[in-house]
Amino acid sequence: MIIAIHQPNFFPWLGYFQKISSADTFVFLDAVQIPKKGGSWTNRVRLLVGGKPHWITVPIVRGHGYQNINEVVIDDKYPWRKKLLRSLEVNYGKCEYFHSVMSWIKPMILRPTSSLVEYNIENIKEVARYLDFDCRFIKQSDLSTPAVFEKTGSQRLAAICKELEGAVYLAGDGAYEYEDKSAYEKFGINLARNNFEAKPYPQVGVKELVPGLSIFDALLNAGVEETRRLLDFDLGIEDGAG
Repeated sequence: MIIAIHQPNFFPWLGYFQKISSADTFVFLDAVQIPKKGGSWTNRVRLLVGGKPHWITVPIVRGHGYQNINEVVIDDKYPWRKKLLRSLEVNYGKCEYFHSVMSWIKPMILRPTSSLVEYNIENIKEVARYLDFDCRFIKQSDLSTPAVFEKTGSQRLAAICKELEGAVYLAGDGAYEYEDKSAYEKFGINLARNNFEAKPYPQVGVKELVPGLSIFDALLNAGVEETRRLLDFDLGIEDGAG
């Protein structure tokens, strides 16, 4: 069984969903700290605004000290949902699939919850359903072992894989080089690398592909079927633990 683990991000990019499509079980790492200052992928993502990548941010209530992601509350005194819908209309309204895709994107954006982790997780699962991904979703906070393994990130992730009886941990391309392979070998888990390469697709208002944007960009520009194709290729999973 292939397991992938990631923080529950805010309407994440294509590579995030390609990781979901490659896994049998996807674990939302919701009981880890969110950065004390600034934004993170859990509450912001980039979209094209005026033909250039621009940060779209969910305002959050900052507590004293550090907070786990599953403790973060959305600051709804700002009309950010309405602002996001308007931004999509202005910047993506001419896209071929705007009206058909927005019919199911809009309810996700307007999802009535003040919990950042609930908002992100339910929306990620909703997108995965539309893309017909067959993957089991689990929250880290619903597991029993991760809290015991706090020395390194690799130990925590390996412990999660062990509890779920996973045979392979699928690491993202950027994180792979930093993984402690011995942490996985201890439990007989194979460490694998998910090599995602963005394929070009038409983007309204730009001449060359702007990668790393929210999956909204692909869905609105290319539609659901083409977005599936962008995520459907030989994964090229490399053995990392022997």
